[in-house]
Amino acid sequence: MRKFILLFLAVLLSLLLAACGVGGSATGGGACPLTDQSFPRPEPDYTGKLARDFTPFTAVLAAYTPDQAAARETLVSGRTIPELQGLMDSGELSSVDLVVYYLERIQRYDVDKLNSVLELNPDVLEIARALDEERAAGNVRGPLHGIPVLLKDNIATGDQMHTAAGAAAMLDWDPARDAFLVSQLRDAGAVILGKANLSEWANYMDPCMPNGFSTNGGQTRNPYGAFETYGSSSGSAVAVAADLATVSVGTETQGSLISPAEINSVVALKPTMGMVSRDYVIPLLPQQDVPGPMGRTVTDVAVLLSAMTGVDSNDFTTSSNTLAGTDFTQFLTTESVSDLRVGLPVWNDEAFAAYFADLGVTDTEQQNNLRQMFEEYNATIRAQGEVLSAAGVTVVEFPITNIPRGATDLSKRLEYGYKAAINEFLAGLGPDASVGSLEEIIAFNKEDLANRAPYGQGYLEGAQGTAVTAEEFASLSQQDNGLARNALDLIFQNYDVDVILSDVGQLYAPAGYPALTVPAGYAADGTPEGVVFVGGFLSEPQLLAVGYAFEQAAQARVAPDLAAMMTLIENIDE
Repeated sequence: MRKFILLFLAVLLSLLLAACGVGGSATGGGACPLTDQSFPRPEPDYTGKLARDFTPFTAVLAAYTPDQAAARETLVSGRTIPELQGLMDSGELSSVDLVVYYLERIQRYDVDKLNSVLELNPDVLEIARALDEERAAGNVRGPLHGIPVLLKDNIATGDQMHTAAGAAAMLDWDPARDAFLVSQLRDAGAVILGKANLSEWANYMDPCMPNGFSTNGGQTRNPYGAFETYGSSSGSAVAVAADLATVSVGTETQGSLISPAEINSVVALKPTMGMVSRDYVIPLLPQQDVPGPMGRTVTDVAVLLSAMTGVDSNDFTTSSNTLAGTDFTQFLTTESVSDLRVGLPVWNDEAFAAYFADLGVTDTEQQNNLRQMFEEYNATIRAQGEVLSAAGVTVVEFPITNIPRGATDLSKRLEYGYKAAINEFLAGLGPDASVGSLEEIIAFNKEDLANRAPYGQGYLEGAQGTAVTAEEFASLSQQDNGLARNALDLIFQNYDVDVILSDVGQLYAPAGYPALTVPAGYAADGTPEGVVFVGGFLSEPQLLAVGYAFEQAAQARVAPDLAAMMTLIENIDE
């Protein structure tokens, strides 16, 4: 789906440039030579990457034979969380077994290879043993009991791990407590396995920094082959895709859960703003920052979401009151979609008429060429609609031109919003902060740019020197958020639909609305593809129901060939 949206935008841009007499490359190719390297991307020549520490697990991994690893993979691979719980209840599997399974796979496939796991929890085996003892005593806390969870490195944990957003400047910060959502997960019996790599500072370091890179974690790589990872929750998506953790938690400001999940063939939910607490999560743009669950199946995402929702006095979570404590797996049934309507944005006659009028295209031959160009898009989205129809979902078509594009100015809001948010966050840490402000972060990096910011820190410096005022920021935020909500609400109302199928230009993000992506197959070159469902305020039950129906009918996801990927990585020309 993504390639068709990009094609739409590219055609629109080329026509506009032609109309204005502008030619040449619109991308400025060559401006970022390291970023322009082919996939899998090599890492820059620097010394800032942290070593992964396996010393707490030396004995258990030494005793774990290749035959045991193969047998464990046969038992565990492809299982959902409820199925893993069944194995643990029957005694065929323990939480310690599951943790060791992931530790060995991380050591084999991830260290200096996929680079998705930035740090391991040194206490993870002790935590798993304690939870196994609870189970043996008849105390099972719930569906997450004993299940390993990986957290994005901007989510604070009050343990022996760092919380640094991938940045060298934050390594000396030792959080005094868990983030609210981490406390919820621990209370639910989750095993915090470690921290996932990410695009540094939630992908707000430098325009030339590749997706999936952080100074502390190195370059994350797509397990499916020579493809992008997107960002910023790159490590969270890659680790789940490669079966290095059962589930993970990422965060999104605009696209940072949905995009990496799509390109790494996993499921991700960006929740309604206010449903999941942002407490003690290193911010990017608080008006849009949302933590969310990732998994290999809709079932696993629903289980993880159930434990993450809640009302936190430290953050704006009042909107989640009606869904806090909900078991979202209850919506994963055939009956749950019987009354739901899904909107499909298509290129019909009404859409083409509006499109041609906006661009001033009157030539019949040019119009026909454009029509043919978008027929592949129509065929794809209608095929996905047929999958939903066969699963009992009512599908309604509407003109794709009803979705406004390019109307928001995220760059200005990020400049001001990030500076204000990170300065406030660091100030709130008091003497525990390793740095006290954005200005200090920039100065710290400048002391050793080659190893602390090998791709530069242009976004940080731009934010520090921003000319955007508080008044302009407030006005832009109100305008963009209102435009996005109004545009989506009009589609929901005018076409009487509960969910929209497609990437609606990421309008869901400034709207504060939820989005769900589910694997939809693979392109001819093997690139993973996903379908995105967008809903209205607090529509998670409907989104999960529709996503589950699509997943079960399509059965599209295939596990990556990690052996082939290891060969690709080994052949990287350093």
